[in-house]
Amino acid sequence: MVKPKVLISVLLVAAVTFGFGKAAWITIKAELAQVLIEKAWTKTLQTGAEVKPWQWADTWPVGRLVHPKSDTDLYILEGAQGNALAFGPGRHINAGELASETSVIGGHKDTHFAFLEKVNINDALQLQTSDGIWHPYRISAKRIVDIKKQTLNVQLNQKRLYLVTCYPFHTIAQDNNLRLVVELKPS
Repeated sequence: MVKPKVLISVLLVAAVTFGFGKAAWITIKAELAQVLIEKAWTKTLQTGAEVKPWQWADTWPVGRLVHPKSDTDLYILEGAQGNALAFGPGRHINAGELASETSVIGGHKDTHFAFLEKVNINDALQLQTSDGIWHPYRISAKRIVDIKKQTLNVQLNQKRLYLVTCYPFHTIAQDNNLRLVVELKPS
C-alpha cells in the first residue's frame, strides 16, 4: 500500500514536471517562430513578395524595427490581432504603408514592446521596409491614453510611426484601458 505522503509527493513532482515541460514547449515554439519569421523576411527582401513564416500562418513580416540604444531588433507582422501579436509587433491593417504615411504598430508590453518602457524623446530608431530601405526615425512624443475616454490621436496623412502598447508596465490587469503611445517622426 502506497503511503499518502508518497502519493502526494509523486503527484506534485508530476505536476511540476508537466508545468515546466509545457512552459519549455511554449518557449521553444516562440524561438522557432522567430527563426521562421526572420527567414520569411529575408525571402521578402529578395523577392518583394509577401512570404508567410509557416504555411498556415495568417500573418507575414512587413518590416523590421531596430532601437540600437536597447539592442532591440524586431520584425513587424501584418495585422494587430492576437494571433499575430503572439509572435511579434503587428501593423494595424488600414493604418498606412510603412515609412510612406501614418503607420500604427501594436505590441505586447511584456514581450516585444517591453523596451518602450525605457525609450526617451529623441531616441533614434530604424525602420526597414520590404524594399530593403532603412528609414531613420526619432521619438518625438510619449503619452498615456485612456482608450475608454479618448482616441489614440494619430496624425493621419503624415509620415509618422506610432508604437502602441498597454500601460503601465509590470502589471497583470485584465481590464486595462491605458495605452502608451510613442510617436516617431522621420529624422
